[in-house]
Amino acid sequence: MDADTRGTTDMFPLSVIVPARNASSTLREALAAIRQSDFPRDFYELIVVDDASLDGSATIAARYADTVVKLSGRPSGPAYSRNRGAEIARGHVLAFIDADVIVGPDTLTRMVSTLLRRSEIAALSAAHGESSGARNFLSEYWNLLVRFGEQQHVGRGAQFAPGCGAVRRSAFNDAGTFDEWRFATASMEGVELADRLVKRGHEIVLDPELSVTYLREWKLSSVCKEVWGRGRVLARSLGYFRISALAPNEVVFTLSRSLAPAVALLGVFLLAAAFVPPPHGASKSGLALGLLLAANLRIHRFYARARGFGFAMVSAPVHLFVQVITAVALCAGWLLRDLLGDVSPDATTQAYAEVGLEIWPPIPRKR
Repeated sequence: MDADTRGTTDMFPLSVIVPARNASSTLREALAAIRQSDFPRDFYELIVVDDASLDGSATIAARYADTVVKLSGRPSGPAYSRNRGAEIARGHVLAFIDADVIVGPDTLTRMVSTLLRRSEIAALSAAHGESSGARNFLSEYWNLLVRFGEQQHVGRGAQFAPGCGAVRRSAFNDAGTFDEWRFATASMEGVELADRLVKRGHEIVLDPELSVTYLREWKLSSVCKEVWGRGRVLARSLGYFRISALAPNEVVFTLSRSLAPAVALLGVFLLAAAFVPPPHGASKSGLALGLLLAANLRIHRFYARARGFGFAMVSAPVHLFVQVITAVALCAGWLLRDLLGDVSPDATTQAYAEVGLEIWPPIPRKR
């Protein structure tokens, strides 16, 4: 039976919410994968929230979704879009899947069955698959970088992955939904939501055996922009050390955790070089590079096992460069926190909050 003919009080076991913004290149494949799921079609609804797209995303969504919510005006961000989808959803479980994520045939079934079988779990996330959906080098590098963190901290990460994650509606509402005013663009909204879920006594699980494929194509500029934004928000708004204990598999920690010993080793080497006869310049540079590579040995070995020795060699300088960007972002975040404090909502949002609205902002924030 179509969603339009069901009663407004009807509930589903599952609501799948897909935020989309100019996603015509991946949305069709992502929605088709959801519709091909072995989870019974009558037991879930599919909601797509189009965030003021300028392409044909809404038209594509209409061919697959039960409901399409089309936001107008300026884009409001995926956190805002997910919340708008959750507001009209009728599922006991809310599954958030990004428009560039390909789920497996059993992904939805395993998510719902896990939540039904283990009542102590409030939310669970899918891990990154072995390969990226985009086959260029930077996409494979980023996919493996995130996957490395997920595998190193299995069972210890309370990070909710909004790219593909399911949460009980009751827990989602209890925690206060996504923070849509502070995360107007995709960033750390999943980590911040997980922080509030844990504080409310809810358990979160990252299932390493439940993997999905991400289609997004990464370039060096987009990788640097991503780690810059995540690192700055983490240091300024969330707290580096507190979140590192909560979600150690976050990619910022994967990058920065090995950077500290690398800098320490390099500092010891430079100090020792001041008291001994200097070797040739090439030898000194080679030794310094060797120390930096040694500090990242575990992840380079992971790259080599996954994609071969050649991939690991090519990724080494890229990894060091991305680490430097991460370090600068963290420093910038700490500096902004000390000078300006945390990010504050705009005046309109604060005014609505002061009169007691629980869901806010009620209108998209102005840019």
